[in-house]
Amino acid sequence: MNEDLFVRVVGGIGTISILLVSVTVGALLGNNPDEMFAWAMISTVTLSIGAVIIIYRFEDKIDSM
Repeated sequence: MNEDLFVRVVGGIGTISILLVSVTVGALLGNNPDEMFAWAMISTVTLSIGAVIIIYRFEDKIDSM
């Protein structure tokens, strides 16, 4: 498989997964629409930063695959 295509597909799936989890967390923890939005944004930022940290942490192992 083309490496660029693989990166785009995995990145797209990762982005959709982060957004779905964030919306779910917002819906479960928020009591009104403002709280739901706030929890969703907090979750989105947290998960995105975590994904970036994981990518940089395992960059050498990913490159060697």
